[in-house]
Amino acid sequence: MRRVRIAFIICAIILSAQIVGPAPVECVPEEAEAIMAEARELMREGDASGALSKVERAAAVAPHWPLPHASLGVLNQLRGRDDLAREHYTQVQLISLLREGAEDTALTRDIAEGEALMVYLVNLERAQRGLRLLRPHADLAIVARGHSREMRDLGFFGHLSPRRQNRRPSDRFHNLFNHAPRAIGENLARMSSSSHPVFTREKLRDSHERLMSSERHRRTILWDVPDHIGVGIAVNSAGDFWITESFSVLQR
Repeated sequence: MRRVRIAFIICAIILSAQIVGPAPVECVPEEAEAIMAEARELMREGDASGALSKVERAAAVAPHWPLPHASLGVLNQLRGRDDLAREHYTQVQLISLLREGAEDTALTRDIAEGEALMVYLVNLERAQRGLRLLRPHADLAIVARGHSREMRDLGFFGHLSPRRQNRRPSDRFHNLFNHAPRAIGENLARMSSSSHPVFTREKLRDSHERLMSSERHRRTILWDVPDHIGVGIAVNSAGDFWITESFSVLQR
């Protein structure tokens, strides 16, 4: 009988640094910006239903703007509408992938759905403990996905890249956002098999459970400092996968 080997590896790190510049500004219709501002005011007043309605309008006005979808994901997950939450999380991840220049293929959508599942599972853990849910961020996902791809392509696994310009999580953040992170945490996971593809929803859920069973990774997932999460998955031709979860502060 042929022996099957499945390898799973995880790694976690939390770093902090002083913020030195503004976050990137999205180019979106002024109407959508105004509607989102109204939604934020309603949230401050405790009117979650009114805020949800406003954010839905903003998403209709600017369907390719990830911010309304990220907010809709969080608001729907808080209301127990898990399918809708994952749908909007997937939209954020798909926008992120297409923004990088990926083709809109079945694999691209599978990766977007897989990344969205990891966002959902992280927020599920946080919701169960009364912690604020993290909004997925399209650009932070690009940072995370870039590291996953480097690990896949360069044959290493860890927080320190062999490429000097991408050495640390804070370097990778700075390269895209052009400022140092106020705080950043990173979880890594890898799964491979000698006999069959492992890039499945079941194995992604298994990856999350293994992260939660590790004290260091659980601490990163439940860290009370970040307000955003970026998840990036890389897959090879054999169906092995690499996951990077980036946790940071991006609220303006």
